[in-house]
Amino acid sequence: MLSIHQVTTSNSIMFVGGIGRTLGNSVTRRAAYGASNFKIMTGLTCARRTYATEEKPKKKQQGGDISQVPVQNIGVMADFYIPPQFKNCPVSSWPKLVWRRLGLFVVNTYSIAKYKRETKLKLKFNDWKELAMEQFVRTNKVFSAACNKKFTERKDYITKQLKDTAGIEVIRNLVERAQTFPNGTKISWELVNIESNPKVISFNALPDSSNLTVYVQFIMKVTTKQKVTIVQNDTTKETENVVTDNLVYTLDPFNDDQKLVGSLFESDHIRKVQPDASLINPKVMMAFTRVCGDLYRSNPKAKKDDSNKDDSKKTESK
Repeated sequence: MLSIHQVTTSNSIMFVGGIGRTLGNSVTRRAAYGASNFKIMTGLTCARRTYATEEKPKKKQQGGDISQVPVQNIGVMADFYIPPQFKNCPVSSWPKLVWRRLGLFVVNTYSIAKYKRETKLKLKFNDWKELAMEQFVRTNKVFSAACNKKFTERKDYITKQLKDTAGIEVIRNLVERAQTFPNGTKISWELVNIESNPKVISFNALPDSSNLTVYVQFIMKVTTKQKVTIVQNDTTKETENVVTDNLVYTLDPFNDDQKLVGSLFESDHIRKVQPDASLINPKVMMAFTRVCGDLYRSNPKAKKDDSNKDDSKKTESK
C-alpha cells in the first residue's frame, strides 16, 4: 500500500499486537498397591507434607492478560519473518533462506496445531482472506475520500468509517496523514486488479495468561494493481502501480471479529526467523506497533539499498 504515498510524494504532498490430604492419598495408594505398603506410603506422604509446609509459598507474578484487550487495540505484535524473494538476495544466501522458509513452516504448523487443539475451531482461511481483502479496499477508499473533505471533518470521518475495519494505530496514522493533505486537492483510489491470490504467509496464535489461544494474528501477502487519481490546480494525474503488501490482521476466532492492524516489509537475507528480542521492552513495542500501523510508510531498507547502489555507481565512475 505504498502507491498513494509514492504518487503524492511526487506531487509534493506528504502522506504520512495436612492431614485429610495425607489420609486421602494413602487410601488411594493402599487400594492400588496393597495393605503391606500402606504404612510406608503414609509415612512418605506425611514427610513430604511436613517438608512442604516449611517452604514459603511463592507469589504468582501478575501480568497483563491479552484476552481483556479489544481486538482493535492489538497492533502488530512482533517483527514476524517475511520470506524475501530469492531474486532480491545474493545467491550465496539462498541455502540459508531455504532453511529459514522451512523454519517458518514449522512455526506456522505449531501455531495452527495449537489453535485447533485449544479452541476446537476449524480453520477458515478463505473466509478470513476474503474479509481481509474487503477491509484492505475499504481502508484505502475511506482514506482517499477523507482527504477530499474539510480539515475539521477528516478525523471524525475516518474514525467512524473504519471503527469496524481497522485497528486504532492504523486509524491514528491515517488521520495524521489526512490532516497534512492540502485543501482543494481531490484524490481517488481504485483497485484495478489482484495480480496474485492472497496468501497467509504467517499464522500466530496469541495466548492469554493461562497460555491458551484467544486471538490470532496472521499476515496476508497480496500483490495488486492500484490506480490513484489526483486533481490539483485543474491538473489531473493518474498513476497505476503494482504493489505487494504484507498486511497484518488481528482476529478473534470465537466471534470472527477481525481488524487490519498494520503491515510489515519483506525481511532481508541476513535476519533469522526469530523476532527481535528488543520488542520485549514495552516502550520499544509501543513505538514499533505505531510505526507498523502506518500503511503508507516507505520501506527504510529499500532506501538504504538505493543509496548503496548510488554510492557504488559513483565509485565506479571515479
